[in-house]
Amino acid sequence: MARTAKDTAQEFKRIKSAIEAGEIAPFYLLHGKEHYYLDALCDLLMERVIPPQERDFGQIVFYGADTTAMRVVEAARQFPMMISRQMVILKEAQMMDKIENLSVYLDAMMPSTVLVVCFKTVNDPTKSAKGLDRRTSFYKKACQVGVVFESEQAPDYRMPSVIEAFMADRGLEIAPDAAGLLAEFSGVNLQKIAVEVDKLMKVLPPGTKTVTVRDIESNIGMSREYSVFELTKALSLKDTLKCFRIAHFYAQSPKRYPLVVTLAALSSHFIKLLNIAAMEQSGMSQSQALASLGINAFFSKEYSTALRNYPLPRLINIISILKEYDMISKGSGRGSAQDGDLLTEVLSKILG
Repeated sequence: MARTAKDTAQEFKRIKSAIEAGEIAPFYLLHGKEHYYLDALCDLLMERVIPPQERDFGQIVFYGADTTAMRVVEAARQFPMMISRQMVILKEAQMMDKIENLSVYLDAMMPSTVLVVCFKTVNDPTKSAKGLDRRTSFYKKACQVGVVFESEQAPDYRMPSVIEAFMADRGLEIAPDAAGLLAEFSGVNLQKIAVEVDKLMKVLPPGTKTVTVRDIESNIGMSREYSVFELTKALSLKDTLKCFRIAHFYAQSPKRYPLVVTLAALSSHFIKLLNIAAMEQSGMSQSQALASLGINAFFSKEYSTALRNYPLPRLINIISILKEYDMISKGSGRGSAQDGDLLTEVLSKILG
């Protein structure tokens, strides 16, 4: 029976462990926006279901743009040649017309076939990309007869903890501030994080147990001093000199640090502060508020300082300022002002 994934990382681990233990289901539907987990499970199944010496006969791969549902069904219904089990994989299923036609196979599945369908929802930052239609008979039958895994992207504020777990799976710890820096660099793209971590592991000295900020800066080519992560920290601490030094640096590289992206990061930071302040006013402790937002307790001192520097009415005002400048940055009302000029104005109003 299928399970609905409430925690993508935990559900991924559960399914991965079952596959590694030899508990292979006859049908897998892997879908969602976080493509890293989908690719990892599909690759694992392709590695474990059919032995290497039998793959020429027993492993068939289709791509959605180049096939039809009926061709996939016909292949899945064939008896394997000279082997006990075959595997049929449909990759990029979102590119195939009428995927719901696969439901006819689910009515009478072959015990000698393992069918895997990978449906990748486009990573659309507007969240308008269409995912798999849950109303179809295909999806409903899949939930009854197979393993259905929805791979959801973690929200940005949970990425540091996702990175910590990701490192732990590879036998490493990562300092919370280093996890925050890597999250700031990579956003919610776990595939990008995986690539960077793989590169990092190749250059870390033997015996390294904990990844530090210096490791991230040295090997991933970032400067903590000039990341948005560092800018939000400088604002929290009201470190005026550092804020304007970062703004000057951003002004020298407007393509690398577009104002619209910087304003979005600042808005996210101050909205978190607003939520924490509101939770505290309702009687929740700060540690409980941080935990509810998925913020590592390591950052509690920074958030405590920020909340002292920016009381609730001030936070509301700052969010309004950021919204105003976001509109200015995207419209014609900015006149001749460059991104650096506008960012300096925003920081002046926030710090003032």
